[in-house]
Amino acid sequence: MNAEMRAMVSALTLSCAASALAGNDLAEMRGKIEKTYTVKAVNKFYGFDRIVFDFDGHDAWIVCPKSESRPGKPWTWTMQWANAFVPRTNVPQMLEDGFHHVTIDTFRHRMDKEGLKVSAAFQKFLVDELGFAPKACLIGMSWGGFFSVRYAVNHPESVAKIYLDAPLLSFVDFQLIDDIGPWDGKMPEEGWGVSQEMPLNMAERLASAKIPVLLLYGGVDAVVPPARNCEPFAGRFKAAGGDITVVKRGLYAHHPHGVEIDESLIKDFFLNKDRIYP
Repeated sequence: MNAEMRAMVSALTLSCAASALAGNDLAEMRGKIEKTYTVKAVNKFYGFDRIVFDFDGHDAWIVCPKSESRPGKPWTWTMQWANAFVPRTNVPQMLEDGFHHVTIDTFRHRMDKEGLKVSAAFQKFLVDELGFAPKACLIGMSWGGFFSVRYAVNHPESVAKIYLDAPLLSFVDFQLIDDIGPWDGKMPEEGWGVSQEMPLNMAERLASAKIPVLLLYGGVDAVVPPARNCEPFAGRFKAAGGDITVVKRGLYAHHPHGVEIDESLIKDFFLNKDRIYP
């Protein structure tokens, strides 16, 4: 057998081994989930195996890497809009690198007290029953930013890092104020601007939790105005000693979220790789 043939055989062997590992991971995880919850489907998510299941009345899913999980079983969690701009969030890149990826649909709660309770129970299940890392890497786009900050402040021990993208952090000047779900009618007399329930007013508490943040936003976002949301949040977070990297894309509006698909800014942030951010 010549050198070229040996290389081809070796590559094929490694590929088969990786597929076997991924298959074992999928089967084992599905078995563990089915002990408590109903699996609704097993399908593909950008080429990766996904298990969709019912978690106490909420649609949830877990995506498995094709190869062996990274040591410690790290994972990303898109807190809202999990099917939006996926390649631009570096999620496929991280799946290739051995991360798991999850979501749970809690939009009807808008991360109020019930949403916090459901999300915490979901993470507890992932950690205690499926062996996931104790701390999640959160992806918070738009409403997902609202969810991420509120969740991290209420459960700082459960969050490793947060990537925020055009995050909704206050209902002041929010263009879709008719869509705030269970928050409707709960504005304090002084207004949303002073409400301690708003993520904007949680900046100092999040900074004290020592959770690093990567913030991307469009300079001409008219849906979630930066001047009322991420810009004052970034200033307050940094002033309180928080670790934050800010990337402002001057001509971008609310969309698109993420980065160009050949860039790895978000992945590098979660992996602690050294790089010079824009």
